[in-house]
Amino acid sequence: MATFNFKLSQLYPGSGEHKLNTCGNPDCSNFGHPMTERAARRELWRSKRPDLTPEQLKLYETNGPGAYKLAGSKAKHLRVSSAFQFDGNPHEWSDQRTIRCLGQTRDGSPCKSGFSILSPAHLAEEVDRLRNYNGVLDGPSCGACGVRLLDKPDEFALNGAHERTKDRDGKPAKRNAAPKSIRVVHKPCKGKKGARFSVSLPHAGQKNTADNLRILGAVLNSAGIIDIQRTLSIATGKSIGMSRIYDRIAWFEEVYLAYEREMLRRWKAKIEKSGELIEHRLSHDDMVLTVNWETAADRRNTQLNCAVTADARSGYVYRLDVDFDPRAAPLDVFNSTYLDEEGQPQNLSQEYPGSKVASAPKFSWQRPTGRFHESQFFGACVNEIRAFQICAKRRMPKRTKDQQDERKEIMDRTDGMIAKIREISEGWFGFPFDDTDERGSFKGVTTRDTYTKGAHFILLKEMLPYGSIVLTTEQEATLPPLLPHIFDQEIRENRFTWLAMSFNKKATKPERQRLVNGYRRARKKFRDKGLYNGRFDPDTDEQAITEAFIASGLSTALRGTSSPFQISNYKIRSFPGLWVKSPTEASGEIGKVVGFPIVPRPLRQTLKQVPFDQEQLDADLRRELAPLVYKATFQPVSSFMNSLRTRLSVADRAGSGGARVGGTYIQGAIFNPKILVSILNIYRVHYNFFEERSYACPYAEIDDLIDPPVMIQRAMPIPGTDEFVDLPPKPRRVPAKKTPAMRHGMDAFTKKKDGSEVPPDLYRVLYRPWLYMGTKLGARFERSRGKRRQSQAD
Repeated sequence: MATFNFKLSQLYPGSGEHKLNTCGNPDCSNFGHPMTERAARRELWRSKRPDLTPEQLKLYETNGPGAYKLAGSKAKHLRVSSAFQFDGNPHEWSDQRTIRCLGQTRDGSPCKSGFSILSPAHLAEEVDRLRNYNGVLDGPSCGACGVRLLDKPDEFALNGAHERTKDRDGKPAKRNAAPKSIRVVHKPCKGKKGARFSVSLPHAGQKNTADNLRILGAVLNSAGIIDIQRTLSIATGKSIGMSRIYDRIAWFEEVYLAYEREMLRRWKAKIEKSGELIEHRLSHDDMVLTVNWETAADRRNTQLNCAVTADARSGYVYRLDVDFDPRAAPLDVFNSTYLDEEGQPQNLSQEYPGSKVASAPKFSWQRPTGRFHESQFFGACVNEIRAFQICAKRRMPKRTKDQQDERKEIMDRTDGMIAKIREISEGWFGFPFDDTDERGSFKGVTTRDTYTKGAHFILLKEMLPYGSIVLTTEQEATLPPLLPHIFDQEIRENRFTWLAMSFNKKATKPERQRLVNGYRRARKKFRDKGLYNGRFDPDTDEQAITEAFIASGLSTALRGTSSPFQISNYKIRSFPGLWVKSPTEASGEIGKVVGFPIVPRPLRQTLKQVPFDQEQLDADLRRELAPLVYKATFQPVSSFMNSLRTRLSVADRAGSGGARVGGTYIQGAIFNPKILVSILNIYRVHYNFFEERSYACPYAEIDDLIDPPVMIQRAMPIPGTDEFVDLPPKPRRVPAKKTPAMRHGMDAFTKKKDGSEVPPDLYRVLYRPWLYMGTKLGARFERSRGKRRQSQAD
């Protein structure tokens, strides 16, 4: 079978803004350096260092910055093209290629790190999708140039308001309400068509707002969509359409996300103005949700991966991003991408002028649809047509010969569409037809988790004030090729620490409680012994005591007796091989094991010299590792995920019914991923700002000496009498309840007259123009509200 042979220079797509397709080893000379041609490297160093000897010049030419080579590929990426010009002459090729780094590390050894080719354009497209939450916060834009008001508010000026200035008698009208809309003009485009446009409040078009809080309360408290419809019909005595409920959910999402963005903007500005250099302790984890199928004729579920990152100290959940693009309709994307106006194939081949291979099928990083899960994407295109065929066969009349001919013509036409899709997906790009129970819903497209993860962390970094970052994750295979490039600057400035962590998630509650209590007793004993022998004094910081306790009990973690603990994606030269077991059992994280993929440079160089199976660890190394082990935790994301799974019935996963039964359908769970994403965003913001809840910070030392419990008086009533029997008092610890935003330091709460703090008024938040806060437009709306309140007071 014929094959394609290429050079790296022919396939290399560049590195883009975030330095993809470069070496991810922070200690390599190629870290962050894109590929350059061998001749270009030779000329660069010859002009830069004319004093180099031929041997030194040869070394720079061969292993200098920008030196890479094309390596092999895995069997799972092999494709066979047997359609179009390869009909009768099939060609075998690999849809993904590996780049091998030829650079040298700081100790002079060859790096040899490998990484798969990714598309910077696909990553940038995913960042654009998630930055404004699938377009929810795009806002109005200039009709002349497309600049959005919320992106560059300083470029826009007010140009009037849509409100009556005179009544019907010609007298000046009293303004007792905010204007419904305001005209703005884009100053750079003034005079051009579309530069002047009107902007209205998000809720200005709502005729009846009385049901909004009912809908919101139902969404946040386990009600299914059908349950919401039934509840509103009973409360109002009217039939409520599903589209109205969906519209209100979309409005809630817009207002909530805009409110959160404004609060985050104020918080970031306050931190940066103070000059405080803070350490962001972040926890990241994934949550998998399975969405119901849409029709009984098409029993295929859609699996969604949700990337969640939260602040460990406060429990504030920064982002929840789903690998699903609700804006893209698979068939429309396919037709616009791979078919021209006449319906003929296009965009299938990549040209290589001057090469032995004149053209070849586009690789995954070259295809316009490479940002999607393409097997599911092509399957969803076929799935949509087949669902239509099933409905058409059932509904189209077939009594007369003409009706039968029309029905047959429609079936033949759609069969031809399916054949064309399969010819391109299977025959040309070599995707095996995906006929499993997990197929992308045709109301949107699932995206590749690699690009969604990368965009998630890029946008997370944009939200945070300047400071150091300590990130705890699981051993996710998608992270090693992404995080070193996304946090490139922080790594170079020694402001980024990446901790990979694992613990026993299957431990039962009694087992967890037993081990946590044992840890507390052991730590208390360690503290008392340190006070006795003079190692500690009564004023010693509790965190320092805990870190000393961790250092005393650290041991090397192995899988079995001799294998490294980490998975294959983390067994690379870029990361240290040592993983350690922690003696702490705090926060219910039983059997905690921590690895150190990226730590500050001096410690990183030390760790890389320690074998993965070294039994005895140096005391100095233990003291350096203990603070990192102390900081590693999943507590904030675990708390959020448990709350989400408990509270939202629409997020129930439609699990498997077994090998013979197939996927299962959960009545009341949601089948539209777009609405599910909206509900997840609403719940996350509500969780952050409006729900007071206790949160056990993993860094808070809970001990009877540190945090003594309160003695609660108890009594038991005597049946049939008004008398009580006194019982011994019981110690009880009552954790303070606050919202994550309050604990995080955001000015989102309201202070009462007695000095206590409460969450913001939900009704006031819903009906303030949060979408336009921070702009001149928002100030105009707010002044109108102030005048109205003043007139009401008078």
